[in-house]
Amino acid sequence: MSEVKLITKQLIQEITTKIDQASTIYILVSFSMKTGVKLLAPPLKRAADRGADIKICTGDYMYVTQPEALEMLIHIDSRIETRLWRSEGKSFHPKAYLIEGEEEGYLYVGSSNLSSSALTNGVEWNLAVSNKVAAETINEARDEFLGCFTLSKQFL
Repeated sequence: MSEVKLITKQLIQEITTKIDQASTIYILVSFSMKTGVKLLAPPLKRAADRGADIKICTGDYMYVTQPEALEMLIHIDSRIETRLWRSEGKSFHPKAYLIEGEEEGYLYVGSSNLSSSALTNGVEWNLAVSNKVAAETINEARDEFLGCFTLSKQFL
């Protein structure tokens, strides 16, 4: 991947390739659907088996997240930390995937929630940046993610 890239389709291919080499995977999306969890479950399971630090935070904003998707997320692997952002009427609309390896790190930010359509052939725009050109931005994104994650509720 070039150091900055616009991805308008098949984000799943891009992030799966990175997940397969990652030691840290942080996903922050406003909603999750069964179809998206199903796509990401195999690479996330492989990453968990390798000992990757995986944290996923999804939201309840506008009640779009499917309860079945939450159920699927927590059953991928017990080592994956999953949280639910309770919006309490406040807008919660992030879509970010932070995937870091030993030397490389990538931040994907755009319009893709955790759904099959968003990750494959839907009309979505996502910007990918590497830590080679945006290390400070990636560090800031990591801090912001961890802040949201800490404020979110664990679900079982």
